[in-house]
Amino acid sequence: MKNLAKYLILIAICVVVTISFPAKMAFGADPPNVHVHCAISVTVDDIVEWEPANFAPIVLANITAQNSAPEDNKPLTLWTNCNVELGADNTAAARLTDGNDVLVTNYKLSTDGDGAATSGADANAIAASHDYGGADHFALYSSFLTTELAITHVSGDGNVEVTLYAQATNATNEVSDSGDYTATQTITAIWVSDD
Repeated sequence: MKNLAKYLILIAICVVVTISFPAKMAFGADPPNVHVHCAISVTVDDIVEWEPANFAPIVLANITAQNSAPEDNKPLTLWTNCNVELGADNTAAARLTDGNDVLVTNYKLSTDGDGAATSGADANAIAASHDYGGADHFALYSSFLTTELAITHVSGDGNVEVTLYAQATNATNEVSDSGDYTATQTITAIWVSDD
């Protein structure tokens, strides 16, 4: 009986202690928060990238008369975080031919940015590269962008829409042979400097 009384007293003490002190108090306070740090870094390389990888094909309307001058254009996005220059292929590959005869093959280029508020070519760059009469004029394939077109990158605007225009005509006082004519123009973006 004495043991039972001791046992009941012990249980009563445990109940009183448990009620009087929450579990956390019984085992001490929570430990403080412990912080660790991790420094993160990354380097962004100079990026010069076309998207997609090539212009969509330009299919000109048929030449139906000696003075026909069909033209068309296709845009392409140039992703860049640096200043670049755009050059063109001035070789026979860029001249429309059916394998025997040739057409007068002309090109011009435009950008959606002005090189000041948005990435692109400013008026001076356009004038320098379009020495054949200005941005609205076509140049013969052999003189197209012989002076590269300077594209100025503006921070916060990492893309430039570049539009390539093509035009075909018969030579003066000439009519080319009938048939299908093809050419390939290559525009090259050349790194110049970080902005």
